[in-house]
Amino acid sequence: MTWQQAVITTDPENAPLFETLLEQMGALSITMTDGSDQPIYEPPLDTTPLWQQVLVTGLFEEQHDLSQAKQLLSKGINNSHDWTLQVEQLKEQVWERVWLEHFTPIKFGHEFWVCSTEHQAPDSAKTVMWLDPGLAFGTGTHPTTALCLEWLSHQDLVQKNIIDFGCGSGILAIAALLMGANNAIGIDIDPQALKATIDNATKNQIQQKIQVYDASDYPNTPEDVVIANILAEPLISLAPQIMALVKPDGQLILSGILSTQINQVKQAYQADFDFDDAQIKDDWACLSATKRQQ
Repeated sequence: MTWQQAVITTDPENAPLFETLLEQMGALSITMTDGSDQPIYEPPLDTTPLWQQVLVTGLFEEQHDLSQAKQLLSKGINNSHDWTLQVEQLKEQVWERVWLEHFTPIKFGHEFWVCSTEHQAPDSAKTVMWLDPGLAFGTGTHPTTALCLEWLSHQDLVQKNIIDFGCGSGILAIAALLMGANNAIGIDIDPQALKATIDNATKNQIQQKIQVYDASDYPNTPEDVVIANILAEPLISLAPQIMALVKPDGQLILSGILSTQINQVKQAYQADFDFDDAQIKDDWACLSATKRQQ
């Protein structure tokens, strides 16, 4: 079975209107994506910013008549703003598998590799994490996750206990366990993330070493290493809770921070922690710190 998609290139002012028009035309799903490679990093709360050029894409069944789509859309647009429409045919595919074909093995530090089950690990790989991305965020390809994995790959984690605060797919907690950590706890607000973490831990045969908890109810026992790869605003607002999870002389890793937000995040933690130099990758930062003795 094939599908059709109507792709409209427009500006942010008209994007919501085109979304409504595609819905009225019977689109099964509608997505908005960046049409000009313009990143939006961390928008203010209660805002939904769009890019300077937006691609509004409607998915339709193969038999849906789109021959009059241009005329129907033109009637709904009452201004002279430029926009274009392209109708494309899509073959039926298992899109997750197509994506995985391009998720090639990634190396971190001293021969630690993240691989999908669609690929073979290099012969030189000392430690391999098998990971098939799902609904929860985290594959190692994003700079924030990559920075955390690089840090972990250079640490002696043997017999240490780990907390992954905002665990997503569980990649950081699982990586720590594969590198020698004793036990790990994953904490997240999203049930899908907790499920993905257990699934990925099982795939790597370390599920007996990891426990997951909802962010509303988790153990408050301080541990050796706490990793929080979220965003600057929650890192700041949750600083008291996160700091309390680190043992004296324990290590704290904070990521998901833009390089322009480093000082702001540090200020929320500096009363109890001594920070190392920030690690930067593609305008994103990772902060490592040690908790002072009380």
